[in-house]
Amino acid sequence: MLAKLKVNFSKQPYFFVGYLLFFISISCVLFIFEKKESSFWINQHGNELLDVFFKSITYLGDGLFALFIILLLFIFSPKIKYGFYGVIAFILTATITQLLKRVFFSESLRPSLEYYREFRAELWRLIDGVELLGNNSFPSGHSTSAFSVFCLLALIVKKKYWGFGFFILAFFAAFSRVYLSQHFLEDILVGSFIGCLGTLLVFIALEAIKWPSWANDSMFKKDIN
Repeated sequence: MLAKLKVNFSKQPYFFVGYLLFFISISCVLFIFEKKESSFWINQHGNELLDVFFKSITYLGDGLFALFIILLLFIFSPKIKYGFYGVIAFILTATITQLLKRVFFSESLRPSLEYYREFRAELWRLIDGVELLGNNSFPSGHSTSAFSVFCLLALIVKKKYWGFGFFILAFFAAFSRVYLSQHFLEDILVGSFIGCLGTLLVFIALEAIKWPSWANDSMFKKDIN
């Protein structure tokens, strides 16, 4: 397994090196500062331009976006089986995250509820058009979905440098949840880990399967025989 992990890391170094730096950086912040300090600091350093940006890019972590990408994989990817990879990775990672959110950490509160009085007093910066959620904070489902989708895309593409772009998109989608005061840094860190590692393991497992010939073709490839 370790050998296969190493092979896939080398196949897409830009995405995974970016993710490792992200994971280490956020872990250091969480080690040094309390979760409220980091979230409040991010909240206080926003502006109207960033509000628009993060309100838009947060949808890259939405489940509907993941399903849209999976549909595109079935139709346009060079191998139909990549669509099945997407389905299985999405189901696995989403199930793990939802179990953690709703069963094991069902009492975890989001910033707006954990610091309800401060939000009511408008000590925290409120962003127009953002409906603040209150429960099931840990881990972040958007972060799981975004890193699952973009990790899979990074593993599929042949051009390695695309991996950096996919990492950036996943990072901004996850970070938007903290910027919009929907989650804490620890929520997006664990959510991203589930999405990234879960998808990588699914990819390795499914690549080891002998798929029928049609699954290794594009949907638009015609049989000339």
